Amino acid sequence: MDQTARMLDDEHLLGTALMPDPLPAARAVREAVGPLGLDEDARRVLLVAAVAVVDRTEVLLAASGTDIDTLMAGPAGRHLHLVGGRFRFHHPRIRSIVHEDADLATRTAAHGALAEVHRRADEPLIAMWHTALSTLAGDPLLADGLVELAEQHLARGDVHRAHEVAREAASHGTDEVRARAFAVAGRAALWAGHVHDAVMHLRRAAHAAGTGSTTEGAPDAARPLGIALALLDGRPDAVVPGDACGADRAAIAAARKTMRMLDGAPGEAATILGEVAELAPARPPSWWFDGPSDAMTPLAEAHLRVAQSYLALRLGDITGAASVLDDAVERLPVALAFGGLGIALARRLDLVREGHLSRPTAALEASVSGQVAPVVRAATLGDRAQTAVFDGRWVEAATLLGLAAERGGDELRRLWLPTPDPVELLVLAGQDRAARHSHERLRLHVLPTAGPESAGSFSGGPTRRRRLDLARAELALADASGVNRARERAVEASLRVGSTFERGLTELVAARAYARLGLPGDAAAHLLGAHELFEESGAKAWEHIAEQALKTPGFVPAGAGETARRAPDEPGDEPAAGVGQAGLGQEDLCGQWDGLLTERELDVARLVVQGRTNRQVAANLYVSVRTVEVHLGRVFRKLGVRSRTELAVLALRG
Repeated sequence: MDQTARMLDDEHLLGTALMPDPLPAARAVREAVGPLGLDEDARRVLLVAAVAVVDRTEVLLAASGTDIDTLMAGPAGRHLHLVGGRFRFHHPRIRSIVHEDADLATRTAAHGALAEVHRRADEPLIAMWHTALSTLAGDPLLADGLVELAEQHLARGDVHRAHEVAREAASHGTDEVRARAFAVAGRAALWAGHVHDAVMHLRRAAHAAGTGSTTEGAPDAARPLGIALALLDGRPDAVVPGDACGADRAAIAAARKTMRMLDGAPGEAATILGEVAELAPARPPSWWFDGPSDAMTPLAEAHLRVAQSYLALRLGDITGAASVLDDAVERLPVALAFGGLGIALARRLDLVREGHLSRPTAALEASVSGQVAPVVRAATLGDRAQTAVFDGRWVEAATLLGLAAERGGDELRRLWLPTPDPVELLVLAGQDRAARHSHERLRLHVLPTAGPESAGSFSGGPTRRRRLDLARAELALADASGVNRARERAVEASLRVGSTFERGLTELVAARAYARLGLPGDAAAHLLGAHELFEESGAKAWEHIAEQALKTPGFVPAGAGETARRAPDEPGDEPAAGVGQAGLGQEDLCGQWDGLLTERELDVARLVVQGRTNRQVAANLYVSVRTVEVHLGRVFRKLGVRSRTELAVLALRG
């Protein structure tokens, strides 16, 4: 791998320039593959397979002058996988070695043979491609057709093939045709995310157009060149819907609108993303007019996937957000979307899930080709704060969050990256004066937006974010006479946000507040709720924090921690841990819901709070399990809870 890296430019390693195809066959690659054991006939077959742009077996057989029985019986058959009339190499490293070992004349002959086969099969576009590659000297008569072919690939979203064909056209064309070829190559490189290639080709397009005998029909390279430079500069607004068409326009429009609605209307944002869910994803780089005719390009899809991941994160679904982003990082130029926002997202998701950065995220950071947006740099301070929280360094974490807020401002708060509360951190550190000062500054920020929230808009700033911050700050600072009311306000603010993770964080703040006031029973109930919600959202690192608190002597009543970790009575139907099993279920904890719930719903709620499973509730009430599920679902909706543990915690609060 190191040898291959030395054979590539820095731009190749960053992903901002198209990789050579095939990749160089470095010594380490050859050692990994070992001797191929090929004779001349087998080398000819494999070389044809290596340079072919379609994977049909009949094309391979015709161009190499062999038959299927001979192929399967010979040494070439050991290195090819043939099924369903198609072929592929068992490993791309074999393709690299075969291609590199062939001299120019042999590769030219292979392209010539393929051109003839496709010509006979009435496939003139593919025949033209192979003819161009079998021509040792430039042929201006081929250049026009190659440019049109590249434009067709680009229109279908096949940016890698468009880039390759357009570069070949530029090597054959002159003057205006050459300028057109560089312009198509630059646009293809841009939408593939290869921004350094894009800048190089688009500048050549402008130069070729300016030095030609006439400027009539010369391509306009200025706008795509500006986009490429803006991407290198880390501008979040580098790509807008007007720059694209077809599937790309729809994807970018949905992504940008979603990002604007994350604070005030995540439900509407989900609807918008649902409308583009069926768009065809970016094509694999080896296709040739295969698949749907209107597919997204990698750069457009990267914007869409970052928006989808952020929406899942906004709703507290850490697992879902990570799943979308992990797949995108493997295939797409995520680092270029929204000024590098995908990097900030990947970092914070790693920390919330595992407590440390993963190798894919480190690689993603290394792929940044230029600058990132200021909000992304500010988010890095929040990452450091998150790590400090895990280590119990409260003052350091609060200081870093303060710096992040100063540098990122409303933009950073609007993004809903999972973040601890700085006021509570100062309280935990015993810095009460600093905590109250921080609370006062936050209160002054919230006062201008204290009016009714506007549905679907946050033109006044991240209103819900600020209100939740303020409510949790007041909970962290509350005294014994006001803690219950502060907890109610914080829970209400969390429910308005609609995020599982944020609900869990509120429960954790409440637990610490009650523990500080010497109320371990209430602290235990809230800790159990926090643990449940963190587990549901996929925030494993925060789940671990709640687990450690449950084990802390004096923080919770004796036995409560063990109860929280008892095995459920039935798989998939867990009792509400820490309530009935701890001896609290004998009281009528659900009496405050009389009038809100029906008599039968109250019966179900009482038994669930006591720790009964659905089957046990059904047996007790002489109804079916399905009837219990229906009643429990209504209880959840009426009380604004999502789980049995949340219901139990709510009952304990009275």
